[in-house]
Amino acid sequence: MKKDVIICGSAECVYAAALACLLTNFQLSISLYCTDELAAGRFQELASAADLQANVSMKRAEAADFKAADLLLITDLKAFSSDTKVESDIQANLTLFQRLIATAMGNGFAGKICSLQKYDALFVYFAWRFSGLPQNDILGLGTFPLTLLLERLLQKQLHVGAHDVRAYVIGTQNRPTIAWSRAYVGVAPILKLMASEEIAFDADKMTQLEKRVQTESQVTQFALQAVCLQTVLRALLFSGGLLAPFTTLHTKEANQTLAYSMPVYLDHTGVRQVAPLVLSKTEQSEIEEIITATRGAITKIEQGDLRA
Repeated sequence: MKKDVIICGSAECVYAAALACLLTNFQLSISLYCTDELAAGRFQELASAADLQANVSMKRAEAADFKAADLLLITDLKAFSSDTKVESDIQANLTLFQRLIATAMGNGFAGKICSLQKYDALFVYFAWRFSGLPQNDILGLGTFPLTLLLERLLQKQLHVGAHDVRAYVIGTQNRPTIAWSRAYVGVAPILKLMASEEIAFDADKMTQLEKRVQTESQVTQFALQAVCLQTVLRALLFSGGLLAPFTTLHTKEANQTLAYSMPVYLDHTGVRQVAPLVLSKTEQSEIEEIITATRGAITKIEQGDLRA
């Protein structure tokens, strides 16, 4: 049975996400909901590609489609112009985002929301606030693409197999940090391997990997997200589960709920929290700084410095 997915966002972002979904060839009925005009020629490209796939159908979304939708994939609704206009761009996106969620809920949406947005720590939080959906039905890709990238780079450097490395990039998509104390090759902590003369991995290589992750966090991640989307869709809509860092909602002290990336279990029932990741003192301090910055941004929005 096909799963109904609505991809929402600006025309450019919707096109990229739709193409990634098409290439999975999962049993999907895809509807496109653009905040600006997706040119007829661009839509026809996607529709023709869908005709080539055995399991995928494609159409433009209508308001009535929200009621039957299993999943909303929400991309940036308006392009982010430059770092100097981040706050005004977030404000513009939040305004469109609130309208989108109101349209979805007003038409009976009761599925899951997955954010592919640049600042998904903010948008996952406001998706929950605006929609009233259960927390376990809302997530963002967050640092999952960066985690897969880090694991792959470690596999190449250490000359091991695809399932031999376990590492976690946590925090937020635009401000990630690596939990080196929880990174393993087989059963051995990576930090202990650095003391071995037989392993070609040292502090300089660790620093290079950290710089690579930070660099990737500052650019548009269309390609990274496209590669990761197949794994996420399989876990969310079909069989199997996935244990990895995603942006999800967490309740901190004073019952304050915030969104950031930590390892969770993801399957067709939604998000399930797992045992907390035990971090080193330095890593814990870094994640607390990231959480504080996220809390500050949300407070500014809710107090009207940036109006949703």
